[in-house]
Formats: sequence, C-alpha cells, structure tokens
Amino acid sequence: MTKSTPNDNLSDFDKQNLRNRILKSARQTKKIKRNRRILMVAASLVFIIGVSLFFQPEPNPSIESFVETSPSLNTSEVDGVTLILGSGDNLNLDGENTTVHYSDTGEEVVLGSGKTVNQKSTHNDKALFNTILVPFGKRTDLKLSDGSMVWLNSGSKLIYPAVFNGNNREVYLEGEAIFEVTHNPNKPFKVLSANQEIEVLGTVFNVSSYKEDALNFTVLKSGSVKIDYTDKNIKGVKITPGTLASYNSISKKALTKEVNVNDYFSWREGFLNFKNDDLKSIMTKLSRYYNIEIDIENNDLAKQTFSGNLDLKENAEKVISLIGETSNFKVKNTNGTLQLINSN
Repeated sequence: MTKSTPNDNLSDFDKQNLRNRILKSARQTKKIKRNRRILMVAASLVFIIGVSLFFQPEPNPSIESFVETSPSLNTSEVDGVTLILGSGDNLNLDGENTTVHYSDTGEEVVLGSGKTVNQKSTHNDKALFNTILVPFGKRTDLKLSDGSMVWLNSGSKLIYPAVFNGNNREVYLEGEAIFEVTHNPNKPFKVLSANQEIEVLGTVFNVSSYKEDALNFTVLKSGSVKIDYTDKNIKGVKITPGTLASYNSISKKALTKEVNVNDYFSWREGFLNFKNDDLKSIMTKLSRYYNIEIDIENNDLAKQTFSGNLDLKENAEKVISLIGETSNFKVKNTNGTLQLINSN
C-alpha cells in the first residue's frame, strides 16, 4: 500500500496557491538579504569616508578667522614696539632699533638689538600667526619670511603668518604701512583690512587703514595692485603707479586720483609732506607720530588748509609752531597737551 503525502490530498488550485506562497517567501528572504548587503556596503562607505575625513589634514585657518577669534590687542596697551609670537610669548623691542627680520623658514627671528629668537612657525602643519604692535610715537620695519619688507607707521598693528606655506601670502593691517613685496607669480600677496583687500604680485605701495579714520587709502609707487572692497556695492579697481585709491566708510564712496607718491612715503624717512591738507588731518598725523595730544581751538581753524614739508626729527611743538608762523594760530603747551589757539 502506497503512503500518501499531504500534497496528494490538495486540489490543483491549492497546490498552485501553496507554490505561490513559497515563491513569495523566497523572494522576500532574498530581498531582505540583498537589502542587508546594501546596508552593510553603505555602512562601510560611511565608515571609510568618516575615517578619511578624520585623518585628512584640516586646511590652514584663514587670517581673517584668526583676527575675528583672537583677543583684541590695541597699540595703546603697549609701551613700546611689541612682537607677539604664535606661542603667545611677548617680546618688547627697546631702544632706537626695533627692526624684526624673519628667516625663510620663519623659525628664526632677528631683533634690532641683534638678538635671535627661535620659534615654531607651524603647528600640525598649520602656519602660526605673529602680531606686531607699534604704539603712537614709534615706528618699525620688518622683513617677512618671503623677503617682503614692511614699514609700519605709528599706531599700527600687523598680523601675519610666521611662514607662508599655503597657496597665497596674506597679512592683516590696522594702521598705516609701506609694503615692498617680493615678486612671486605663484603666490599672490594680499593685504587685508577692515574695508578692503589688496592683491599684488610684487610691488611697492602705501596703505592707510586706521580704525578711527573714515578715509582708508592705498597709494601705488610701482607695479600694480587690485583692490576689492568689503562693501560689495563698490566695484573693485586696479590702479597704476602714481595713483591713490580711497574709500570713505561714512559716505560709502570710493575714488581714484593721481597724486605725488612721495607725499605718502616721506614719513618713512622722517618727513611729512602735505598739499592743501586741512589742519585737522595734519594734526592727527602729528599726534600719532609724536604720541602727543593736540587740541584745535575751533572748527574754523581746523578746516584751514596748508601745504609744505616738515622735518619730523624736530620736537612736536617746534614743528607745529612752524605751521603756525604761516597762519594765524599759536601753540600753547598745557600739561603736555598742545593747544592750537587763534592769535587774532
């Protein structure tokens, strides 16, 4: 007698229905396995990407982010020219010679006194930033690691990497400086400030960008520079030698004009040249240069214009008195403050 199986008692319809359920279950099992493989592959990719991002070196921090996140350092808070290294060490440059020269690696810094200071120029392959503060009444010059020269006027601050190891060379300026940039077509040199960005390849120019001044300007002596303004409503400009480009942060206007460049470079040699400048702007420059407070009696006197050449090697009172001899004011020294008073 032949033993029957459960399927023998099923109708053809039931057999077909059972077969369909088995096939459907098999397909679902296959789909689940396939989805699991996809999830495993995706998880592996996420892990690989995560690991690669973790071990991938971070880009060099921008100088602008460094300026924004660093504690504010004002030139009025230091007694003399002060160099702040990336390690945080402060170096005070005493005496007449306050020059600072960097080696091409940025690891050796030679101070004006002849003293050599060693520093790390990078940390985890990222450039470390140095800051130099020049208070009112002082001036200095420094040679950057790329060989570019910078002359800093009174009341100025310059932030820069100890070594330029990226694709460009960027420094940040508050105040006034003359730049003589070493030519390198593969690494543009940029001077950043509150209201503008100046890009050069190799040239000589003067930049004035004091916080308290509404008027910022750039004067080009040789080469060419391109200036882009933070105010996006102002179109960038490329200037040629003998040109001044300025931006007024109050009127929100920019202009260019031809000038005698020597008038803007003479302070480096200890002279002040001016032509039809109002007394207020002249006294602002002298106040910074000598680190002395100067008061003008009234607005009419402050608006008077003057032209001439001053030897800044003389003391402040004598220099200002020379201007007074050509006009109608006299100088009075009251407790260290020079007061300009109408002599009429």
